[in-house]
Amino acid sequence: MTKQRRWIIVALALAALLAFCAFPATTSTDVFKTQLDRIGVSYQVPREGKAILVNIPAFELIAFDRGVPVLRSRIIVGTPWHRTPRLTTYVSAVRFRPTWRPTPSMIASGEYADRVWPPGRNNPLGLVAIRLQPGLLVYLHDTNHREKFDQEYRALSHGCVRVQQWDRLVAFVLGIDLAEVHRLANGRETFDVPAPPIPVTLGYFTRFPNAAGQIVDHPDIYRLGQA
Repeated sequence: MTKQRRWIIVALALAALLAFCAFPATTSTDVFKTQLDRIGVSYQVPREGKAILVNIPAFELIAFDRGVPVLRSRIIVGTPWHRTPRLTTYVSAVRFRPTWRPTPSMIASGEYADRVWPPGRNNPLGLVAIRLQPGLLVYLHDTNHREKFDQEYRALSHGCVRVQQWDRLVAFVLGIDLAEVHRLANGRETFDVPAPPIPVTLGYFTRFPNAAGQIVDHPDIYRLGQA
C-alpha cells in the first residue's frame, strides 16, 4: 500500500469517528419511537449518534441520525433457505473494491465456480462491502446485479444484505460525500477503511411504518409468525 493511500485511510477513519461522536441527544427521535410503540415494534431507536436497521421482511434498510431516519434504501436479503440472520452487531470497516470467493455450499450447489472474483463491477459484492463485527460473514454490500432491486420480492441472496443505495450508506457510515465514495470505489486498489462501531440491527418486523408514516404489513417471508 502506498504512503498516500495510508494517509487517505487515516483521514477517512478520523472523519468517520468525529461524525459518529459529534451528535448530542435530541427529542427528535420521539416521533418515530411513538409510531413503533403504537404497533408494538421492539426496536429501540438510539437517541444519540448513528444507527442502522435492516428490516428483513420489508426488504428495507434505514439509517438513523439522532433518532431520525435519514436514509431508506431497498435491499435484497437471504432466501428462506439461506436466511439473513436476526441479530444485533456493529460496523467494523468499509472495504472498497472487494474480492470475493464463494462459500463451499455455493460451490457444491453448482451456482458458482470455485475461484476468486477480482474487484470491479462484475464482482458479486459490487464495488463496496461494509463489514460488520469480526468473524461475521454477513455484509452490507453493493452487487453486480443491481437490476434485481426492481423486483418486488427480494429474498434472493445467500444471507448477506445487498443495498441499492450502497454509496449513500457508505457516505453515511464514513461521514464523507458521495463524490469521494465514488472516487474510491472506482479506483484501482482494494483496501479497508476502519469505521466507527455504528450499531446495526438485522431485525424482522412484519408491521412497520413506511417513509410516509403509514403502517405497512409485510409478508412473513421466513414464516416466523411474528411482527
